[in-house]
Amino acid sequence: MSCNPSIQAQPNVTEWKFLMARLSSDMGDTENARKVFEEILESNPLWFEALFENALLMDWCGEGEKVITQLEEALRIAEAEGESKAKEARDVRLIMAQIQFLQKNVEEALRSYQELAKEDPNDFRPYFCQGMIYSLLDRNVEAREQFAKYRQLSPKKFEVDGYLRTPLSRMKLFGSDQN
Repeated sequence: MSCNPSIQAQPNVTEWKFLMARLSSDMGDTENARKVFEEILESNPLWFEALFENALLMDWCGEGEKVITQLEEALRIAEAEGESKAKEARDVRLIMAQIQFLQKNVEEALRSYQELAKEDPNDFRPYFCQGMIYSLLDRNVEAREQFAKYRQLSPKKFEVDGYLRTPLSRMKLFGSDQN
């Protein structure tokens, strides 16, 4: 399946490019996926989905330090915009916490999620991520507490499937480098 005809017909539709990058990544064409993600991020450096997928791909390709640098730059861009980009800054910090986890900085990732939860107690995402980490660490009481908060706050239609593609479920920490 190719997105190229759609991209050629609608070259300014970023979603087609994103879909092509995701397909390339899923098919193992990391070079093309990275190229397309970088192209998307040049025009919109704070687009969550592209930033997230590119960060995962970069980490998977062994570019751990470079991904942190890229995320720190995105965070600087968002913070420079002030209140108008506060949501984007928070999203970047969520991605950074997930990369911390992937890079086996579990306690640092947990601290990041705790800080995010403290800053916005109504955002269900940090609770979900903490629950996943605590579950993987067999800290079941803490996991149940976090999942209870997550269930209380999450929208009824929230698709957990998308979040289960996240680094938290890849279990790199536990010896598997597979996606």
